[in-house]
Amino acid sequence: MGAALWYNTGGTGPKATVIIQRDGSAEVVHGVQDLGTGARTMVGVVAAEELGLPLERVSVRIGDTGMPYGPGSGGSTTTPSSAPAVRAAAVHAKQKMAERLAADWKVPASQIEFAPGTVSVHGDAARKLSWKEACAKLPEEGVSGSGERAENHSDAWKRFTSGAQFAEVEVDTETGLVRVKKIVAVHDCGVVVNALTTESQIQGGIIQGVSYALYENRVLDRDRGLMVNPNVEQYKIAGARDVPEIEVHLVEVWDGVNNTHSVGIGEPATVPTSGAIANAVSHAVGARIRRLPITPESVLAALEEAAGQSKGGRA
Repeated sequence: MGAALWYNTGGTGPKATVIIQRDGSAEVVHGVQDLGTGARTMVGVVAAEELGLPLERVSVRIGDTGMPYGPGSGGSTTTPSSAPAVRAAAVHAKQKMAERLAADWKVPASQIEFAPGTVSVHGDAARKLSWKEACAKLPEEGVSGSGERAENHSDAWKRFTSGAQFAEVEVDTETGLVRVKKIVAVHDCGVVVNALTTESQIQGGIIQGVSYALYENRVLDRDRGLMVNPNVEQYKIAGARDVPEIEVHLVEVWDGVNNTHSVGIGEPATVPTSGAIANAVSHAVGARIRRLPITPESVLAALEEAAGQSKGGRA
């Protein structure tokens, strides 16, 4: 097995705007990009949950520098940087909506209550509208709210992503060839916004970790300082046939670090993979593997070392 910690829980600066329309739909505008990791869906999910709407009723506009500032896509920071800003904007939009309805109902805005699909006055069953009826009372342009990603909460009990992975390998002791059969990954990345894309990122991190463990090897010309295998013909990476069975378990933890309890998962899944594989190979051959990549040559050398230690022990 191998364990991992990753100290990255998002940064300040990202902003978002949420618009509640008269037809009951909503729109989120935020400058983040989606590089295939599901950022667009994440933005919509956070807004939909705060507004109590089905996801299909929330449209998302992202990826333009003219929009409210969004974080870069990378460094395991995108979700924990964007999601808090989007939620803050949705809360602000609801406050604007509450002010409009409160003026109509002649009550303080603090008495307006939102529940999934309904809006009402606290303690007054007679004044209760469906979400769509309430939105129909808004001005033609709807109402909009803006939010910004605040500092991490100082009382958060945890400010990191943690995980553990377990590897099962098969080693051919005649050729030194290693095949990874299965990886079980258990990760805590705060409160999961989208389980499907989170699992997908963990699977991607594991595949990259398998590649680190068995194949990737940068060869430098030490006199000239140049990489002599700078292409995918000579720099080997894992292919489809090298991918093991992957089993992912997500452990939700309400860590209090931001208003969505979200932290990153893009890189943490890569961290423990090669260590877990090296430990499994060491267990299989009876000698410690200390260098990557774990080539057939290094495995055979470890086997020879183990055999020598065994003979020395018997002597």
